[in-house]
Amino acid sequence: MGNDVDKEIFELVCYMVTSARNLVYETKMYGPFRLIDACGRLIGILEQMGTSSEFLSKVEAQIETNKYAVMTDEKAFVDFLDELVLDLVERLKEGT
Repeated sequence: MGNDVDKEIFELVCYMVTSARNLVYETKMYGPFRLIDACGRLIGILEQMGTSSEFLSKVEAQIETNKYAVMTDEKAFVDFLDELVLDLVERLKEGT
């Protein structure tokens, strides 16, 4: 690995591949958790590379605040995902 960002990208790929494998036998709510966690990690990597944005930083903060709700309040987790999807769609309509 060349630098810290390369290492983090490699670790993210490893996380995603092992998550895919583990999801074969894990409960169904682990999938959405692992995907949203990977999004947060990717945004963090982009920030380190200097290619993030204020909007993505807010998304990352929302993810970090809400992702663990999957373990305690499934409805709140799903509501969070719904709100995040709507925020992203609105941003797409604005032309990112």
